[in-house]
Amino acid sequence: MRLIHTSDWHLGHEILGFDRGPEHDHFLAWLKQQVTALAADVLLVTGDLYDTVNPSTAAQGRLYQFLASLLRDEPGLQIVLTGGNHDSAARLELPCPLLDSARITIIGAVPRKDGRPDPAGLSVPLRRRDGTAAAWCVAMPYLRPGDLPEPADGESGIARLHRLAIAHADTQREGLPLVVTGHLHVTGGEISDLSERRVVIGGEETVPVSIYPSHAAYVALGHLHRPQRLKGPTEIRYAGSPFPLSVTERHYRHGILLVELDGDGPARVEPVQAPRLVPFLRIPAQGAAPLEAIEAELQALSLDDPGRERRPFLEVVVRLDGPQPDLRRRIDQALQGKPVRLVRIGREVPAAAVGRQEAAARELAELAETDVFAELHRAEHGGQDPAPDLLQAFKELLTEVQQAEGASR
Repeated sequence: MRLIHTSDWHLGHEILGFDRGPEHDHFLAWLKQQVTALAADVLLVTGDLYDTVNPSTAAQGRLYQFLASLLRDEPGLQIVLTGGNHDSAARLELPCPLLDSARITIIGAVPRKDGRPDPAGLSVPLRRRDGTAAAWCVAMPYLRPGDLPEPADGESGIARLHRLAIAHADTQREGLPLVVTGHLHVTGGEISDLSERRVVIGGEETVPVSIYPSHAAYVALGHLHRPQRLKGPTEIRYAGSPFPLSVTERHYRHGILLVELDGDGPARVEPVQAPRLVPFLRIPAQGAAPLEAIEAELQALSLDDPGRERRPFLEVVVRLDGPQPDLRRRIDQALQGKPVRLVRIGREVPAAAVGRQEAAARELAELAETDVFAELHRAEHGGQDPAPDLLQAFKELLTEVQQAEGASR
């Protein structure tokens, strides 16, 4: 059986107001070609299909049109979609009554039975294109506090939910391979700066790899944008995002994962790199440079114009010795007439400014909420770091606020 694992599409994503729609169209057209060329039986998408809980009409239309074209042109293909922390579970599951449940499964949140989380509802049989059973999947979406059972006997709610869901799938699969999905930060996974939103599940920012059993043939993860393999009891992979979602991701080998299941052993996995429609440029290529050098390099840029929607994204990183109030004006002037889209101006300050001055110089988008909280605590309490339990309480409160904001949109 062949399965394509992809994740973190973030349909509707923008960089500084620049729409990524053409890049998504390019990726989805390529992905459809790969489904055919690789003779995939199942397409598995592990969360963050949308960039926000209230996606635009264009973003929703892009998803539905893609799914409709797959169902029309790829007879027998099965599709499994799970929700991520950027997705609204209810919105994701809304079209389910209109879809062919034998061919497409959407799980935005853990199903409930008698008002409680129902781990058994996460089991999904996977079939080859000819309809024969080939594997079972525990389609675990992003987990919110209400999705978790009560901890018991020293076992966390998230560990208990995984254990119960996997145990149920084991009673159904009759020796067929087991696939488990997730949308979370597993310990050992490398994060991307400026992109990924910190998530806290059951009071934990990262979840131990031990929640996944050694008898699983494959663990398909979403949330982290860097494609990566984790050390663990079986084959555990993040598929990563389809293209860079921030300037820090420009060197990643974005794409999809071809997963082959055969028998009881771990899956065979082959990364397939996706073509990139829009390049990311950085000046200078490494480190930072004085403003005068940056201006000269920008003025020397010589690029053909591929059209407004395909112009390269540009990051510049300037070394500053002091305040530079006309920084943006000078960079804009140096870029006049150049077919690029400026998405970030980074600032590097001298080593003498390390500490509070350095933190003040960083851009707001680069600051994590926990860093701001810790810095304010140190300012109010004579440089003392917040106690671990206080920092954990802040993280839990932050998660509740973010979820409340998402529900109100």
